[in-house]
Amino acid sequence: MSNRSKRFAVKAGQLYSKAKLPDQGQFVNWLNRRTFLKKSSKFSLLTFFAACNLSTSASQSSSKPPGKIAVTDKLSTRENYFTNAQRKTLDAVQMQLFPDDGDGPGARDLNAINYLEFAMTDPQNKKDGDPEFLAQGIGWLDDLSKQSHGNSFIKLSDKQQDDILKKIAKSRAGENWLSLLMYYLTEALMLDPVYGGNPEMIGWKWLGHQAGFPRPVAEKTYRDFE
Repeated sequence: MSNRSKRFAVKAGQLYSKAKLPDQGQFVNWLNRRTFLKKSSKFSLLTFFAACNLSTSASQSSSKPPGKIAVTDKLSTRENYFTNAQRKTLDAVQMQLFPDDGDGPGARDLNAINYLEFAMTDPQNKKDGDPEFLAQGIGWLDDLSKQSHGNSFIKLSDKQQDDILKKIAKSRAGENWLSLLMYYLTEALMLDPVYGGNPEMIGWKWLGHQAGFPRPVAEKTYRDFE
């Protein structure tokens, strides 16, 4: 495991206790779905990394644009919840949370924004209010960016973006918002590529993970068994 992945693992462990959990009834459904995903991919790190909090650092901007998913054996998103402007903002936040720093894949390498769109189509995630909460947070983020630096978040420098994220992380709502984004980002890193993230198993290769078998296919995923 690289130094970067070790640092990420340590930070995840330290911040795990700060995760925002759903209410008891929602938690049962949430646990069942996450347990199925973990078992279907044999990926025991999912619960270890889940619901991480902010771990930002001034990052080097990736030359890759918010990307199209190259893999073909994946589930279709079928719909986009976020507007193009919202996607750009979320992509920029993801790149601050998991930058392309030369030591492993960055958020764009993981197709994290595309995976997030797919995750927002999940009925349980909709019921939990995740899409609305993430969209609302974009408004908070841009408002603070304009108040502090006179520009929207995506137009700020890396250092300014990092400072803004550290500011919003000091509030309970901001911490929960970033925790939720980091949760879905780590899913993009660690779930099977069939779900839209982790293209060509790039996240698994970085972590030195060997996938279990049988792996899920587009017609036989957790959604087909709910």
